[in-house]
Amino acid sequence: MRIKNFTLLFLLGLFSLSAFKAQAQTDATINPANIRYWIGEGENEVVFIANWAEPDTALAWGYRFAAESVTLKEVMDGIAAVDYRFSYEASGSWLVDIMYNDGVLDLSLVEQMWLSYLINGNSTWDTFDVVTLVNGDYVKMGDTHCGTLVDPVNFIYVWEKEVAAVYPLADEAVIDASEILYWVGEGENEVIFAVNWNNPDTCLAWGYRFNNPAVLVKEVMDAIAEKDSRFAYTVGDWGVGDITFNTGDIHLALSGLYWLFNVNGVLAGYGYDAMPVQDGDFIKWGDESCGIEIAPWTYVWVAPVTPVNNNTSVAEQGLGQTVYPNPATSYTMIDMRGEKGVIRVLDVQGRLINVFEMEADSEPMRLETSGYAAGVYFVSMSSDTQSQTIKLVVQ
Repeated sequence: MRIKNFTLLFLLGLFSLSAFKAQAQTDATINPANIRYWIGEGENEVVFIANWAEPDTALAWGYRFAAESVTLKEVMDGIAAVDYRFSYEASGSWLVDIMYNDGVLDLSLVEQMWLSYLINGNSTWDTFDVVTLVNGDYVKMGDTHCGTLVDPVNFIYVWEKEVAAVYPLADEAVIDASEILYWVGEGENEVIFAVNWNNPDTCLAWGYRFNNPAVLVKEVMDAIAEKDSRFAYTVGDWGVGDITFNTGDIHLALSGLYWLFNVNGVLAGYGYDAMPVQDGDFIKWGDESCGIEIAPWTYVWVAPVTPVNNNTSVAEQGLGQTVYPNPATSYTMIDMRGEKGVIRVLDVQGRLINVFEMEADSEPMRLETSGYAAGVYFVSMSSDTQSQTIKLVVQ
C-alpha cells in the first residue's frame, strides 16, 4: 500500500527535502566501463540503476551530457525516450512506479511503502525532478522490498542485488537475409534461423521460406534437419536436448547446461514447438555458456553470424581457409586460398575492427596484431564459394 498524503507531510516535517543525506552501507555497484547502453552525448557521465524485487533484478544504463549538471528526471526521460523497454509513472514531483518490459521480463514495483534512491551510496530526500547529478554520479532506485533496512530512523536501504548492464537489442549479433546462402522451403515469407555454439565459438545461420502467415520454430528446425544432413537436434525432458552440426571434421554440440532461444533479440515466450514466427523474424539459439546474461534467463549471444554454405563437402565449407599463427603475438597470416573475397576482423562483442578486400590469386595477408589488445577476436572470411569465421587469440 503506497504511503498516504498525510504521512508524507509528517515525514516532510521531520526531514528537509532540500539536502538531507545520510551515509549508507556499501551498496551493490557496477563499473561504468561495463555499461553497454549509453544515452545522450557529452563528456560527463552518470550511471542509472533500477532495482526490482519480483524477480530480484537490477539493471543499469549510462547517461552522457555536456552541461555541468542534469536532473534525475532528465536522465530518466532520456532513457525512456530511447529505450522503449523502460518507463516510469509520477504524481507531480513524486515517482510512483518504474517499469521495464522486454516482452519476457515485466518488471514493476510491488506494493511498496515508497520508492527511495541512493546517489553515490547516500540516501537523498530531494525529489527526482529537483535533485541534480554531476559527472561521475551513480544513482540507484528501488522500493523498500528490494533491499535491507540499515537505518530505520532515516529510512536508508541498501540494495545488494548484483547489477546487470542493459544490452541494446542491437548488441545481439545478427545477419541480413541477403547474406544467407542456404535456403530451405519455398514461399514469399522468410525467417533466419541461427545457432550459437561455444566450443568452438561458432554461430551458423540458415534461411527458411514459407507461404503461411506464420510457422512454428519446430517446423523451421525440422525442415532444416531434413534438408541439411549436417544439422540435427534431440529432444529432452525440458524441450530441446542438444543441437548439433557435424561435417565429419567439425562437430558442434551443446557445451552448457540448457538451450535458450531468442526471437528478434528477445527471449522466446513459448517452447520451440509452440513458438510462432512470421516473415522477417530472426531465430537464434544458444546455450548459456555462449552468451552474456543480461537478466535472469535472458542471454545475448554476440559471436558473429556465419551463413552456412549449401555445399556439403568439407572443402567447400571453407575449412581450407586458415589463420596462423594462432594464438598470435605480433602478427598472423590470413589465407583465403587465393580466392577473391572479404576479410573482416571483429572483437568479442561482434564490433568491426578492420575490413580488407582480397583479389583473386592473392597471397596470404599479414595482419599486424601488435596494436591489438590481448584477447579474443574473430576473423570472418567470405568469398563466392566459402564462408568461415575463425576465432583468433591475441596474446
